[in-house]
Amino acid sequence: MTVYGRKWNFRRHEPVYPISASAAAARDARGDHYAVALPGPDRPAAVLEIAWRQDHAGVWFLDDRGRQTLLYEFRRIGDRLFLHSVTEWDYGGNDSAVRVCERRFREDGQVRRIVTDDDAPEHVTEDRWEADVAAHWEPVPRFGEWASLARRDRG
Repeated sequence: MTVYGRKWNFRRHEPVYPISASAAAARDARGDHYAVALPGPDRPAAVLEIAWRQDHAGVWFLDDRGRQTLLYEFRRIGDRLFLHSVTEWDYGGNDSAVRVCERRFREDGQVRRIVTDDDAPEHVTEDRWEADVAAHWEPVPRFGEWASLARRDRG
């Protein structure tokens, strides 16, 4: 069952201030922030954070312990979304992440990769140009039509 809230509590795996689907739809129409937890076998498969007034949509994917493992952040530009940031957490058998890799994309094809690794002596920041970002665009979804936005595999 899809669950809505004003926000999502990732530690407790539950919505902060649960709201109905109709209340979430009203927040969507006004551009107010809200969270959507999409169902999985034992816990949410993904949590979406929508804030159209800020032109933002975020999609969190969780592991079997409910920890954030992947975040896609989209920026709304007109009637489309651009995937501008991808962050991955690796826990390596620990309770907290030991490695975090973030990639920031620009519409012109520039990519910045930032890696923080607890086992490495320094952080890595790399810039690359001329990346193909054509697949980073998608239509802004209508309320309740989350399948395209919540795709984990984006090639």
